[in-house]
Amino acid sequence: MERFAKKLTLRAKEQAIAQANERETLRNQIAEAYKSLAEMSERLKAAELADGRLKMYRPHYGGNFSCPICWVERGTVRMIRPEEEPNHAYRCKACGFDELNDQ
Repeated sequence: MERFAKKLTLRAKEQAIAQANERETLRNQIAEAYKSLAEMSERLKAAELADGRLKMYRPHYGGNFSCPICWVERGTVRMIRPEEEPNHAYRCKACGFDELNDQ
């Protein structure tokens, strides 16, 4: 009887160790889920503001052109600049918008 009780106690310890390992894994997964949720929330916020920002978009500021992506996604005015090489295209250094590779 005593031997069986020790066996059960050993099994309980093994299970406790397994649960401790799972606890850390679950904490990490929950942290990643919160991070993902926060990122999705930011993207949703930008998507909800996009139509309103489009109505206020100004492609010209003086003699310069503004980036449509930076404005619609973030509400920030960033100028796109002409680059000589390789294709004489306008490009935004903030978000990477490139008029020639834009879809």
